[in-house]
Amino acid sequence: MANEMYNTDVLIVGAGPTGLILAAALQSLGVSIKIIELKPKLSDTTKATNLMQGTQEQLAIYNLIQPMFDISGKMSRMVMEGYGTNLGARTMHLTESPFNDVLLLGQDNIEKSLANSLSNLGVQIHFDTKLTSLIQNENGVVTTLQSVTNITTENYKYVIGCDGPWGITRTFTKCDFKPVKTDRTIRQVDAKLKWKRLNSMKQMWLFYFADGFAVVVPLLDGYYRILTIEPSENIPNRNPTLEEMKSKLIEVTKDNSIEMLEPKWFSYANLTMGIAPQIIDNKVILAGDAGNPILPNGGQGLNTGIQDSLNLAWKLADVIKNNAKTELLTTYQTERLALRIALEKIQFNSLKYTTKAPKFMQWVVGKLGNWMLDKGGEKGMAKTFSQLNINYKKSPLTVDKIKKGSVKAGNRILDGDIIQASTLQEVSLFQQLSKPVWKLLVFDNKKQLNHLQQIDKIKGGLLPLIITASTITTYETAYLYYDIDELVHKIYGIHQPTILLVRPDNYVALSAKADNLKAVENYFANWYN
Repeated sequence: MANEMYNTDVLIVGAGPTGLILAAALQSLGVSIKIIELKPKLSDTTKATNLMQGTQEQLAIYNLIQPMFDISGKMSRMVMEGYGTNLGARTMHLTESPFNDVLLLGQDNIEKSLANSLSNLGVQIHFDTKLTSLIQNENGVVTTLQSVTNITTENYKYVIGCDGPWGITRTFTKCDFKPVKTDRTIRQVDAKLKWKRLNSMKQMWLFYFADGFAVVVPLLDGYYRILTIEPSENIPNRNPTLEEMKSKLIEVTKDNSIEMLEPKWFSYANLTMGIAPQIIDNKVILAGDAGNPILPNGGQGLNTGIQDSLNLAWKLADVIKNNAKTELLTTYQTERLALRIALEKIQFNSLKYTTKAPKFMQWVVGKLGNWMLDKGGEKGMAKTFSQLNINYKKSPLTVDKIKKGSVKAGNRILDGDIIQASTLQEVSLFQQLSKPVWKLLVFDNKKQLNHLQQIDKIKGGLLPLIITASTITTYETAYLYYDIDELVHKIYGIHQPTILLVRPDNYVALSAKADNLKAVENYFANWYN
């Protein structure tokens, strides 16, 4: 089918954060898109509140995170209490990322920021528009869209369902599934809060009690999110009242002086779970909650959906624009579905043991909780929440020809300070790599590498960076950086001249000895025509 027979390359169904970010990423990669939303406007409530450090790193690749800093607070610690025992203020501040803290800004502000970015890219969101039918053929996808004013038949190369846990897109595919209700319920309110605790946005609070847990998260403009997750049998099947939420917080904190004022949002839901049997059906793909509604404990749902979008965007763009084989696109399912299956197991077990908590567990937390957190649990908790520990080591896209080093194939890149040879200015390695293209990192380990002129033969759309520890080099200055004190060499665990092929989403695809540029050529031959 000729390009002129398509309305755009891609139709995105759903204008929540997952869909908006996918739209912005694809558009910036040169893929034409249309994005539709069943609702009449963007979200005007906070809903999901936080952007984790790993997600911020991914958004930075597309210049989508910077506008959010001005409208957010930074949370650097979690204050925890377990069954009456003070477990202390535990750090969420991670120095291993250029984005140290969790951003708190609310889904409404996230969507507004992303909508502004889309507008700057020339993309309009089509509200009040419903997908009513979808038929795949050998050329793409034929859809029927119903808006307030008309019904149209439109053709696309691909359709991406970002329409949430009860979305319609997957019902036309082999990806369909029915989320199942758990016997746990979340209820929450956004309100002003007066209490005798700290009142900045630097911290949130987590209170475990016998039947569940309560969370207090500071929001913008002096508001707080107060939520509880408990067995459904304990919770009325309706929105909570302000007095009910206040009484529960007084009960778990033992602070009778608490006041809640000026509520602006109430919500409750019976928690659901489930995973699609597949998230790709030929030309139709699912992202975010459409393929797996993440349980809310740990605040992973919003962030996991965003990371779906940014894993998918460059692969889909390379298949559509850059002659990549369709096998590249299938790795989206391989990588993200495996991650979601593992995450759902962790989330469910966490929910299981923190609601209706066994007496023995309550005793262990009370007696040993501080000790366990002090002995490494604190750092592990922070990294798990942050999504910095995501890796794709088992992906078919990962080739590890060097088993040593702190950054192996499948890991995300790490930051470090280097000197740009062309300007002799200190720059951040992460900033140099924050571009949605393939990158080639070459570490020389103080040895003169005379074969690097071959980079010109393979670089094409590849961004090369040579990081040298030597003061005397003959490398081309345009992509040369100095690491004379070997700070970055040590961060990466480099003990011999090494090349790291870095994916557009800043995960290492290939590690090899620096004289093995043929491995790079072979790698691309496997995935690109």
